[in-house]
Amino acid sequence: MNNKFTYSFYILSSILVLAGCTNTDINKKTDCSTSNLAVTLVSKVDVAGCKAITGSIVVNASGGKAPYDFSLNGGIYTTNNEFLNLGAGSYNVKAKDANNCEKFIQVEIVAANSTLDATTSVKENSKCDVPDGTITITGIGGKAPYVYLLSGGVFGSTNVFTNKKEGIYNVIVKDAEDCEKTVSVTVPRGLTGVSYATEIQNILTLTCNFASCHGSGTGSRDWTDINNVIRSANNIKNRTGNGSMPIGSGPTLSQSQIKLIACWVDDGAKNN
Repeated sequence: MNNKFTYSFYILSSILVLAGCTNTDINKKTDCSTSNLAVTLVSKVDVAGCKAITGSIVVNASGGKAPYDFSLNGGIYTTNNEFLNLGAGSYNVKAKDANNCEKFIQVEIVAANSTLDATTSVKENSKCDVPDGTITITGIGGKAPYVYLLSGGVFGSTNVFTNKKEGIYNVIVKDAEDCEKTVSVTVPRGLTGVSYATEIQNILTLTCNFASCHGSGTGSRDWTDINNVIRSANNIKNRTGNGSMPIGSGPTLSQSQIKLIACWVDDGAKNN
């Protein structure tokens, strides 16, 4: 009897795995917009002059779900919440919790006796799969002329940086007296305009909307109904992104299709 039960359970489990499409087949992800994660400044040390790199920043994280990791100006996350050997400039400090939610603060390290500063303007990245953001930075104060360096490049007179994807960038401004100022600039994400009617619907029709899965007549799983798709949008994005959907040996999604789905969802999953 036990052997029959074990065999039956094995068969049932196999069927469920192969079937894949149920009302609960889509993994849920933490909604970071409702997280109470916070990052606060504990202390900072300014520097004595333009060329000094004796500045430091200490931050603390709370809320969300411990443990926390920390990152400076878009760098690698580590468990270290203290950043040393910093020069004058503006720094973006992020905290990330165990749910992969993130929060950040801006911290300014000031150089004594220097008037060097900079102004910035940013054009958002508004294309789905092509970086088109722009950063414009202009040196002020200090002693002209100025040269600029963006995120690990080389200094040059160009102060306009194009074709940037959304994210955090570090720009260093240097004046004629070799004083430097680091400015952290964020290129935001703009609406990409990906259309459900002309792009997303066709992807779902070709890869998901079959009678055995999300086809017509499958109730709340029926993705021929735009309302069901919109309700499931975030989960569709998550599963297509991690490769767990579409399931089985049927059609697969290209990276371009996966990106289009993510862009449409991030635009607000509109019936457009």
